[in-house]
Amino acid sequence: MSPEAVVANSFGKSVTAITDATSPETLPEWDSLGHVTLVIELESVYGVSFGTEETMSLTSVAAIKSALQAHGVSW
Repeated sequence: MSPEAVVANSFGKSVTAITDATSPETLPEWDSLGHVTLVIELESVYGVSFGTEETMSLTSVAAIKSALQAHGVSW
């Protein structure tokens, strides 16, 4: 599953509406609670664990992809 698909599923959006630039600034549903839910979903789908600082840096789909790649995840 692509990071775009995980974000789309987490926020009830179409995957075609999600791009690397998607962020809390562009997606109103991506509030603080939504962020926690998204991080939990990412950890579940990809079998990774994000630390506190890393969790706070996941502020866009592009940042999510970079973090996943740093954990050796491909999609």
